[in-house]
Amino acid sequence: MIAGKSRGSNRMAWLLATPLAIIFAMAAASIGFAAPKDAQNTDAAVKEVVAGFSNGWNSHDAHAMCASLADDVRWVSWRGEVYSSREEVESVHAKLFADLYKNTHRNDEVKSISYISPDEASVDDYWSMTGARTRAGEDWPYRAGYVNLLMHKRNGRWIIVAAHTADFNAKAPAAH
Repeated sequence: MIAGKSRGSNRMAWLLATPLAIIFAMAAASIGFAAPKDAQNTDAAVKEVVAGFSNGWNSHDAHAMCASLADDVRWVSWRGEVYSSREEVESVHAKLFADLYKNTHRNDEVKSISYISPDEASVDDYWSMTGARTRAGEDWPYRAGYVNLLMHKRNGRWIIVAAHTADFNAKAPAAH
């Protein structure tokens, strides 16, 4: 007997721990299924969606910017405004490009891509923007933030199904 335990209780602990270790190992191995078989090309395709969004932004073309959004996209702006369709996101940005964002330039850098399944990805994108104006009409020369994009591959094409944006330089809204 070692420290008050019999050989039988050690064997029982071993018998209980072994199945648990096998279950954990199988769970860890199953996570690997999420990465696509051709991750390098898939990463490039996902990054191309972000580049297309950015190119649409920089040409101030809301329709082109939204080309990679699902019809039923769930879009949360940096102000917490929630939109539930590509049409809404496009309309809001068309108005912004005609006014407050008409001189903006945006840069995007994909920081990480995490595959939930071979056809689903969570994408962290760092963005920066120059040339904006506030809703009060003041110059807002530099902004930066993160957007988390949830993408699905539908009919062989990656599209954005949800987006949540954070603005690191956001100013608090006026008190009501």
